[in-house]
Amino acid sequence: MRALLLIVTPVMVMTTLAVLVFVLVLNTASSTERLDLIRTALAVGAGTGAVMTLVLAWRRQWASEHDAAERRLTDLYVKAVEQLGSDKAAVRHGALYALERVAQDNPEHRQTVVNVICAYLRAPYTPPPDKPGVRAWRGIGGSLRATPARRVAATPSAAAVRDEDRRQEREVRLTAQRILTRHLHPGDTPRRPVDSFWADLDLDLTGAHLINFDLAGCRPRRTQFNDVSFSGTASFEHATFTGEASFNGATFTGRTLFVDTRFAVPPVMSGASVQACNQEHLADRASPLGWTQHELVVDGGAPQRRFVPVPVVLGDDR
Repeated sequence: MRALLLIVTPVMVMTTLAVLVFVLVLNTASSTERLDLIRTALAVGAGTGAVMTLVLAWRRQWASEHDAAERRLTDLYVKAVEQLGSDKAAVRHGALYALERVAQDNPEHRQTVVNVICAYLRAPYTPPPDKPGVRAWRGIGGSLRATPARRVAATPSAAAVRDEDRRQEREVRLTAQRILTRHLHPGDTPRRPVDSFWADLDLDLTGAHLINFDLAGCRPRRTQFNDVSFSGTASFEHATFTGEASFNGATFTGRTLFVDTRFAVPPVMSGASVQACNQEHLADRASPLGWTQHELVVDGGAPQRRFVPVPVVLGDDR
């Protein structure tokens, strides 16, 4: 009914207007001229109806295609999120890349995808041991066919399986980190960022365990690294934080680089500490502007190097 009104109403209006215009402009003294006027007005009305029909058909098709695209996008997003909970590392890898594609093709969904990836990194994680366990020796010689005893001996222990799962999970987490940092990097010319750059995104990695986290040259907005455990190298060189940056309680256990790091507002780093450092690594550490390092003994424990503020005010260009 509504579609019919959308067609009939413009037809009636245009036909009436055409009749009025022709009566005022043309000479309609004879009956033949009046008949031609009516025919012309009806033709105008018919043309208007055809145009309105085409417009409605186009709108209906666009709405149908738009709804179908939204459904496909939703299905892809939901499926990827479900796959992040898979017990297979390859499936989790695929889910992260699927989410990356969703965000790259749909800018309005980028913050949502980033939130999902950050939530994945915030999940509890125990790193694997530094050295993989020694594989069971299967012996040399004898029959090529494994005996039941040999098969039992070759079966990996529960601890070995658990360590292997942790190593695979580490690779998945490194992939998640690389997706974030890759799309937060504007390229060599920030004023003309690359197409892969996702602007104005917030990161909430509170309590996460980050491995060799490389935010060098990146440009995030509001960031939360509260209680984050940074293992390996943590690089923030030449990064620009355009919003608030919080490192409260963060722990750095490897090389920590804050060289030429720019903050729109002074960073908050209350209780941030540098632990398990040797003298060689200490030489590689640089504090963010406005902060310095100081060795403290906390609760009678081992000495810790903590970031402490110094009275330096960030300039407007920082």
